[in-house]
Amino acid sequence: MRNRLLVLLAAALLSACVPVAAMSGAALQATPEAGSALANLWIDVSMGQPLVEWFNQVARPDDIARVEHPSLVDTLEPIQNGHKLVVFKSIRDAQRAISVMGDRFDVIGYNLEAGPATPPDEQARPVEAVRFMHELAQQNGKLLAIGPDRNFALTYGAEIAPFVDIFVIQIQRIQTEPDIVHAYVLPLAEELRRANPDIQISAQVRTEGDVVALVDMLETLSGALDGVSILTSPETTDVAEALVAELRSRGAADIPTPSPTPETPAPTEMLPSPSPTKNPSPATVTPTPGPTATASQAIASGPSATPPGSTITQGSSVALLAGTLLIGAGSGALLVALIVRANRRS
Repeated sequence: MRNRLLVLLAAALLSACVPVAAMSGAALQATPEAGSALANLWIDVSMGQPLVEWFNQVARPDDIARVEHPSLVDTLEPIQNGHKLVVFKSIRDAQRAISVMGDRFDVIGYNLEAGPATPPDEQARPVEAVRFMHELAQQNGKLLAIGPDRNFALTYGAEIAPFVDIFVIQIQRIQTEPDIVHAYVLPLAEELRRANPDIQISAQVRTEGDVVALVDMLETLSGALDGVSILTSPETTDVAEALVAELRSRGAADIPTPSPTPETPAPTEMLPSPSPTKNPSPATVTPTPGPTATASQAIASGPSATPPGSTITQGSSVALLAGTLLIGAGSGALLVALIVRANRRS
């Protein structure tokens, strides 16, 4: 009877040592606390040659280097990190550019605005136009970012949202009037997310005025935003750099240090894929020829697509396992001695 009790005690004591190793596996899942919402926003910067070297130094993998016209695509060639966006004013321009230089950028930007730059048929049927651009982007493995003017955003935002990966809300003309900005951005952002919960939203500002005041205003919007789009000029590159530094300083102490800038271009893996998912990692896709229909024909017929912590190191884990085994071995030896001693007495 005494021997049986000692054997049961040994089994219980040895099994109690097992969960220590399992607990270390759970600890490996711990992550550091996130920084403030503002410091975590991605940035989308219109590029000029003076900003290329700076962008390569500060950009994170989900940031965007943007040029405002396809003729400026050479400016994106030296970009080593983040995404590359080219802005188009029409479907026809986007089709033509993709066929000749589609491998040089991964985000199609579409400025749908009232004015001579946007063709009249696209202005007349904006939802169909955006839907066609969405199909064009998907067929060529690219993302679609749209920056409509205020009237198009307010009138068609909810209808457009299901076909868009990134929605840029233009506030550069009212950025010094916080009350007007709030009344415009917050209800619109809420409406866009109801229509497409996975959409990415940014507010577009220009590099003018007091940087701290501008970032203070953006911080009051940060809960509604995923990014900040920045319009620059050759005369205000220093303001652009100061603006990004101020954005990144808000809560930066809590954000993990980014990896060093790679020597070769990094794969584009951070922004959402054309089929909306929250911050997915789209695989690199070899561009394929886009639709051959003209813009007018495309809008007339309509596309067929549907809308879319602490970490335990390896060394400490080994040490923990070794300690567990030693404890188990010592406990076993002690129990064997007790059993032998009990047998002698009996």
